[in-house]
Amino acid sequence: MSARRSLADRPPRRLLSTRPRLNGDDPVPGPALPRAPVPPRLPAIPPAAPGAEPARCPDLLNPVPALTVEHGKLVRALTFSFVAGNDSGAVAHAFDAAPIAASTFEPECFFEELYVEELLRGCMSPPRLQKPGPLHERYLMRLLSQPPADPAVRDLRTDVWRELAEAPPVRSAVDALFVRLSELFSLFSGDDQVNLRGEQTRRRIEILRCVSEVLAAMQAPALGEATSCLHRTAHFAARVCATPAYQHLEELLRYENERAYADLTLQLGSDGRVRGLRVVGVREDTRNRYHVSLAQQWLGRIGLWFRGFRVDDGEIIDRWLDQVFDEIVEHLPPLVQLYGDLEWYLAGQAFRDACLSRGLPVCLPEWTPAEAHAPCRVSSLYNPLLFALGVVPVSCDVEVSPWGETTLITGPNSGGKTRLLQAVGLLQLCAQAGMWVSAASARLRPVPGLFASLSQPAGAEQSEGRLGTELKRIRMLFERADPGTLVLVDELCSGTSPSEGEELFRLVLELMRELSPVALISTHFLRFAADLAATPEPALPLHFIRVELDDRMRPTYRFGAGVADTSLAQQTAARLGVTREELRAVLAAKRP
Repeated sequence: MSARRSLADRPPRRLLSTRPRLNGDDPVPGPALPRAPVPPRLPAIPPAAPGAEPARCPDLLNPVPALTVEHGKLVRALTFSFVAGNDSGAVAHAFDAAPIAASTFEPECFFEELYVEELLRGCMSPPRLQKPGPLHERYLMRLLSQPPADPAVRDLRTDVWRELAEAPPVRSAVDALFVRLSELFSLFSGDDQVNLRGEQTRRRIEILRCVSEVLAAMQAPALGEATSCLHRTAHFAARVCATPAYQHLEELLRYENERAYADLTLQLGSDGRVRGLRVVGVREDTRNRYHVSLAQQWLGRIGLWFRGFRVDDGEIIDRWLDQVFDEIVEHLPPLVQLYGDLEWYLAGQAFRDACLSRGLPVCLPEWTPAEAHAPCRVSSLYNPLLFALGVVPVSCDVEVSPWGETTLITGPNSGGKTRLLQAVGLLQLCAQAGMWVSAASARLRPVPGLFASLSQPAGAEQSEGRLGTELKRIRMLFERADPGTLVLVDELCSGTSPSEGEELFRLVLELMRELSPVALISTHFLRFAADLAATPEPALPLHFIRVELDDRMRPTYRFGAGVADTSLAQQTAARLGVTREELRAVLAAKRP
């Protein structure tokens, strides 16, 4: 039996960070958007019963198709919107309670520390939306921060992203379908709605027309021939188009668009300009089920008049529209789910495009078995959070230690240690979500979870000082991290004196061996790290990497094996204007 405890079994905690910055040095640029809460862990998609038929829906996220949105609730909301002109946010919030594939990751352990929200908003918003963030932001945050535990789910999603990159016709078909879905559900939401009777009728006709266009876009040849699960869209649309509901929809649209044809004669002058126009004949489409001859119209009205009823053309048209929509609405909730699924894949493609546009590589990682005792290698790794600062990040090659071993990272302040930890965490998170990662190549091992504790300024609400905060960080690490978890800790034991810090550091390293995570820890205890490297202990397996410096002793933001010789405190102080001469100049300026 597994020793893992669910989130519900553990006392609620929060990470010890107020998060005003991307790291200790760089302020968050741009206008402040409302902060999103840590995505909740909801019940996962229940396993299908043996012999049960898969749901008939174009589910693009799971090997066994499942309808995850609430069908009945959406049918009622869309029906209300069709009549009243507004869905009361039902489509936008359809995914708030939608289950996703089971995951062993707990977002509370890393979501804020790795700036997953900033990554999604800054690098994963399809540009054509022209909006500050993704449409279904909360849903995408859950998908990104809770990657699937089942490798089959991950591989299915990877296949979609690979096909979107390698088959331009498929990418174009997906883009076109997403635009059609956006138009359809924008009409349901009541955007730019004019509450006039004629305009409402026109809106309802446009909704039905958009439904027809969405189903046509789903049957694009490129989607029907797709090798990934994208072909499910074409199969679903073909089933819907074979129903009587769709036939009635098409007949009504054809009647509305092609009720009659008029034959015209133009009179032209000697200068070629039109002098007159004459209608020489009118032909009606009498085969359409909605066609009613003029005589039948008058007889019907006279009969109703004698019976005391007053019915105008608008009421008859509204009744037709209601009947057709009532038949087709049962097939619309799967389209809502498809809308969110496509946005997930286009968000991943937007991330790929953002990286490639800056001349940086991306890849879909390769996987080694979880039990393999071998290091994971990543080439040309970089931190995409730096895009928000308007800089192109420097890439580096990294080797992550095997399961049960710890890598110590040393180097000067502002040398890139925190950024490296962020990059490794985001790489693992995106990789296990099945999407593109910020590296030229990556051979990884799946992990059951991720724990990140990156140093941040203390908040006003924190009751403990630096040492107390540090000790709570350490306790949280051992409470939350499970065997095999990827652990990322920045400046461990930096909140106390060097002698006490080194003692705590050794304690953590020794207990880390019992926990057996995949751990990367940065530290400024250079002498302590050098002693550990000089006298290795079999019971304390460690690897060491350091920030590389150039000929002028400046950080290159690349990393190599070994322990750093200096923290470059004097150079950092000079860069920030904290030298004896400059501080004396500041004091001199204050004298009268």
